[in-house]
Amino acid sequence: MTQVPAARHAPAAAAQGPAVVDAEALAAVLNDFAATVTGDFSVDDILRQLGSGITRVLEVDGAGVLTPRTPGGMLRVAFATSGAGETLDRLQEGLQEGPCHDCHASGRLVQVDDLTAGERWPDFERRAASLGVRSVTAVPMRARGRLWGVLDLYRRTPEPLSPGELEAAITLANLATSYLVVAADRDTARHAQDELAHRATHDPLTDLPTRWMFFEHVSHALAGLARRPGQVGLLFLDLDGLKQVNDTFGHLAGDRLLTTAAERVRAALRPTDILARLGGDEFVVLLENLHEPADAERVAQRILDELTVPYRPQGRTINTSASIGIATTGDPHQTADALVLQADSAMYRAKDAGRGRYEVFDFDLHAAEKARTSAEERLIAELGAALRQDQLDLHYQPIVDVLTDPDDPLAESGVYAVEALVRWNHPVRGLLPAGAFIDAALRGGLIGDLGAWVLTAACRQLRAWDDQLGEHAPGRIFVNVSTQELTDPLLPVRVADTLAATGVAAHRLTLEITESGMITSPEVTLGALAQIRDLGVQLAIDDFGTGYSSLSRLTQIPASTLKVDQSFTRDLAANRDAAAVVAAVLLLGHNLRRTVVVEGVEDAETLGGLHELGCTHVQGYFLSTPKHPDDLAGELVEQPWKALRTLQG
Repeated sequence: MTQVPAARHAPAAAAQGPAVVDAEALAAVLNDFAATVTGDFSVDDILRQLGSGITRVLEVDGAGVLTPRTPGGMLRVAFATSGAGETLDRLQEGLQEGPCHDCHASGRLVQVDDLTAGERWPDFERRAASLGVRSVTAVPMRARGRLWGVLDLYRRTPEPLSPGELEAAITLANLATSYLVVAADRDTARHAQDELAHRATHDPLTDLPTRWMFFEHVSHALAGLARRPGQVGLLFLDLDGLKQVNDTFGHLAGDRLLTTAAERVRAALRPTDILARLGGDEFVVLLENLHEPADAERVAQRILDELTVPYRPQGRTINTSASIGIATTGDPHQTADALVLQADSAMYRAKDAGRGRYEVFDFDLHAAEKARTSAEERLIAELGAALRQDQLDLHYQPIVDVLTDPDDPLAESGVYAVEALVRWNHPVRGLLPAGAFIDAALRGGLIGDLGAWVLTAACRQLRAWDDQLGEHAPGRIFVNVSTQELTDPLLPVRVADTLAATGVAAHRLTLEITESGMITSPEVTLGALAQIRDLGVQLAIDDFGTGYSSLSRLTQIPASTLKVDQSFTRDLAANRDAAAVVAAVLLLGHNLRRTVVVEGVEDAETLGGLHELGCTHVQGYFLSTPKHPDDLAGELVEQPWKALRTLQG
């Protein structure tokens, strides 16, 4: 056996042999190599070129290139000349010994004249004998300081390569390796570029196309309508329930919901349909070659059917659904942006209609929605100006305590509190109630500023009444707080600062919160309410009975007052169910030591019915309409509702 450095010492170390390399043949192979191995040749192309050169220049029975499966691991056959692949595979299979293994481990050429004459690699030598391999030459393939692999040459006779053959083998190995390293680097760079391009155009969570790539597909599909008339459809999906899963089970469960939803939507589509994720809980689907717009509706229904299967994170059941908007067109001049916006508009109509359904874009409805949106945008701008220009007022409605003579509930009635109700002195439309602009304040992000103004103005008015009316001033004032304000971590600080600035005692202020507002981000809400309670401020649950909070949660809320929604007082005498609900809330309030205020008292009959049920605190137009503070001052002194007792029958 001979083991020498690959290039410099190989010819001198090789055994003498009769074979002589044809110099012209070698030159031709080298020229062909340089001419055919271009910059675009792959690793496989270069290996095939090396194999072709070996068979033209060297008289060997087989040749191949071996590379490690893993760094320092077993060698595998990356390429073999015709008929040699099986032999080389069997020689190396399961072994970490032999000439090629030693060559790769040492980086030096290894040549064995006769494998039957030694005992260096017992397992390899026995296997070679069974395969009829007698002589092996292993040439290291090195370039740029890196050992790329091993060129394996074998004969079935004990004839080593001659010095000329060995030099030719080394020359071919070195040349091929220099090309191979370049090709491998190029392939690695190309793979990296492909991976970066894929990441730039695909969502990392679901591996779906992203917005940019999807819009390219839509634009291409629309342009194709000029060549192939038909219909293109677009579905815009908003996955319902993702926030609930994130808040309840964590974002990992939310991610699983998104991937599960993507799989279910894909299962409802044709192979040619394109599903993409725009971000968050929004997905879009491109439908080409539709026969009619109704085809898109059928696809949307299949998607809804797939998504209704319950999702079960952490062993719990979550019922999911989607709101889907549909837009179709046969117009090749339609733009991708316009089609997506149409589907998006239809999706919001589906969500507003109750979720778990689809809606088709309608141009007439869209025009009406645009008009409403434009009007709302104007209203938001005007409301912002109103806050700056002092166009807002507060009107006040008394809450009356009727804990009196059972035969005459108004005989000694008194004002328990007043509720502050915001009004807008619009320069064109006149005096507007809160219902005309609260939604605009919410959507325009003005609700925080509006709430802060109301709180300050109400506390100032209470102090003004103290100075003006003395003992006839209201004992407490109720101020409404929106759900958005409850999630503001600065709300408790703002309340404390307002009380300090106006000099109002904390126990005289009651903040009204809606029942539904309490279940929005409950941890944040309950934390804010606890801080407000610690200030000494009272809390009231407004519209009680219309929300979705549980009785168990009610015990956690530091509210001192429950306000029964006026929907239960309409036709109280004729509606036994409503009367039963009011009676139950009164009993609940008594047992929980809460004050219960019933709203919507608009006639004597309702007041009498509430009195029979044991109600002690009422509010409504029968007693007093909301009034400007100057107008209410006289009522606070005179308490004219006492005269209404004669109307009860």
